[in-house]
Amino acid sequence: MVNLAGKVALVTGGSVGKELAKGFLRAGANVSFIYRNSARKSELDKEFADHSDAYESVQADLGDASQAKRAVMSVRDRFGGIDFLLNSLGGWVGGKKLHEHSGADLDKMLSIDLVPTFNIMSAVIPVMVKEKFGRIVNFVSMQVFGTGAGNSVYAASKSAVLALSKAAAEEYKDAGISVFTIAPSTIDTENNRKWMAGSDRANWVGMDEIVDAAIFVCGAGHSINDTVLKFPGRV
Repeated sequence: MVNLAGKVALVTGGSVGKELAKGFLRAGANVSFIYRNSARKSELDKEFADHSDAYESVQADLGDASQAKRAVMSVRDRFGGIDFLLNSLGGWVGGKKLHEHSGADLDKMLSIDLVPTFNIMSAVIPVMVKEKFGRIVNFVSMQVFGTGAGNSVYAASKSAVLALSKAAAEEYKDAGISVFTIAPSTIDTENNRKWMAGSDRANWVGMDEIVDAAIFVCGAGHSINDTVLKFPGRV
């Protein structure tokens, strides 16, 4: 396993983010996990109790730029800097054809995926620029590279995150910052098993694969900047 001792990872997202946080702690990094719902605090504190010296939970709604900045400053003050941003936040609105979606559906998807991603990147990048080092890993979806049928607003939103990531990879490459994207199909998480009960999980992507990929790109050299890692599942 890549040794990330002394590094600081800022992690967002739900069940995927929680597993990323665990993986980066195992790799030796300090981890700050941003959560939105205050009801999650006791659950997270209990789950990460054995890592209290290297872990903290920070509540913030990343749809609000000021809260994103406040969360980043909290992490910087606690651990002295931020080396990695692992941004796995997101959601899904779909199951319809394009003309069956409303403008509100599109607005919701953008507010879940694109706006928080923009806000947290905008808050983190100045810290990384000052340190002349950073690795950012954003999550998109294989729907971006497929037909997107039945997922038009979701695919559009994740495509926007991909475009944002690629632009940032070019803009900040000379500052020592690399930006990557991970594009999985359905990930085998506890939440997906609940939401998609009865589905065939044979083609789902293992969470351990996602964690290993994120650790690899964060520990790799700057030469692989702008890499997109696709996880289509067993096809």
